[in-house]
Amino acid sequence: MIGKHPFSRVADYYDTLMKGIDYSDWVNYTIELFKHFDHKPERVLDLACGTGTATLELARSGFEVTALDSSPRMLEIFKRKKGAQKIEIIQADMRGFQLQHPVDAVTCYFDSINYLTDERELKRCFRCVYEALAEKGIFLFDMNTIYGLSKVWGTNTLIREIDNIYSVWRAVYDASKHISTLCLTLFVGDGKFYRRVQEVHQERAYPTEKIEEFLLEAGFSTVNIFAHMTTSIFLDINSRVMIAAEKKK
Repeated sequence: MIGKHPFSRVADYYDTLMKGIDYSDWVNYTIELFKHFDHKPERVLDLACGTGTATLELARSGFEVTALDSSPRMLEIFKRKKGAQKIEIIQADMRGFQLQHPVDAVTCYFDSINYLTDERELKRCFRCVYEALAEKGIFLFDMNTIYGLSKVWGTNTLIREIDNIYSVWRAVYDASKHISTLCLTLFVGDGKFYRRVQEVHQERAYPTEKIEEFLLEAGFSTVNIFAHMTTSIFLDINSRVMIAAEKKK
């Protein structure tokens, strides 16, 4: 049976599937962008934090971190991983959340924003982030681009084997909606047998001018879009971008 809710069935295997990601590089890049925009945040909200690996890197870098995610199972795993680390964890949907105290910066990693496939949901998320930020706050997040979903993901099947997990990633791209539907099938080894786990994930890519428009509409004063892991202006062939939106009021 295919799971209807992303990161519910695969939560237990998520960290294994993400073994190739250098989270410290992503967080160091975030810190470079803070410096680039002359921001010195103390309190950071990590939005759609998942199992919290990037959140923990932020905490180790000296930030006071709040972590937010909608998946109870992912947060259970995070709570075990963080141990005694002082990190506030909130279970909430990024399309509608409020914080009890403002933060100086919001981060959102690994194309989590692409999961908002409805423009109204995206706008609500941006407004929630704006309201969560203190004055002169900054919102940093990455997104898969139209090129990334259409050409890199495309309509393809990828097979991977990591540890005891054999995974099949079957993507189908709908060019009319800029939506990629990914059917993820895991075969998890358990001695003699394999257990099958399936989930369906959908991501939507948006024209960068739309992202900028929605952020400005939410109240942000400036929006900068970079080729990911750089401070260079993005190109049409970049599969991923990093977006910095500043709240200057």
